[in-house]
Amino acid sequence: MTNRNCLNCEKELIDQFCSGCGQKSDTHRITLKNFIFHDVLHGTFHIEKGIVFTAKQALIRPGKAALDYISGKRKPYYNVFYLVLIVFGLILFLSHFYDEIDVFLGGEKEPERTFVNEASRKLARIFDHSKIIIFLFVPFAALNSFILFRRKKLNLSEHAILSGMILLGMLLISLIGNIVYYANFIIEFNATFSAIFSWTVTALIILYVGYGYVNAFRKEYSKFGIAYRILLFFTLLAFEIFVLLFIAVGFVTDWKFGLITINPFG
Repeated sequence: MTNRNCLNCEKELIDQFCSGCGQKSDTHRITLKNFIFHDVLHGTFHIEKGIVFTAKQALIRPGKAALDYISGKRKPYYNVFYLVLIVFGLILFLSHFYDEIDVFLGGEKEPERTFVNEASRKLARIFDHSKIIIFLFVPFAALNSFILFRRKKLNLSEHAILSGMILLGMLLISLIGNIVYYANFIIEFNATFSAIFSWTVTALIILYVGYGYVNAFRKEYSKFGIAYRILLFFTLLAFEIFVLLFIAVGFVTDWKFGLITINPFG
């Protein structure tokens, strides 16, 4: 049906979309056929297209994709931080499902961890129930890049978009690694291969982070200029992680410190 006024905000219609709220001027009646083929299928595949496009851009050109988004080219992209949450959820699901399959196929359950003291137990509980600590990469990385890459004249929030895109790529690499590791159920990996594979994925993630910032800022700096800034970026990030661990250890030991075990990813 075609209307003179928007059925949502009642603003006068002069085009196929309302200039006030953006709703389409031609709002069809909801029928079973229309519901299935338009509202469900079109809506689902439209979202999927945006997700696939954003994931691809995050992997192959994270810096430039973030700069495109910042400059206003936003329609093709799915919300980066929503997608970060989706990918992170998939990683947790695959990790848990892998353990369930392993036990079902006759593998042994992971033994309960032992701790040298109560402080170590508290610290493990913090990491176990605070897996979203990985999202601290966004504010830390945004602050670091804001300090080190000034020529682009991006504000702190825009640097957060860039670090969010890079975090998405990091999680996608980790997700791919989790999926590939399922091959262990077909071709059993030995301990050496498993360790090499794990370190390879970690190295790829670290290299990817550097690539993301090179991809974003290489036109503004010489090769030497961007290389030492990337090195400073990782140095600052390592310092921030150390400070975070220091605070966490101080908290669980009542600032007495002493012997403690740390396994933030275990």
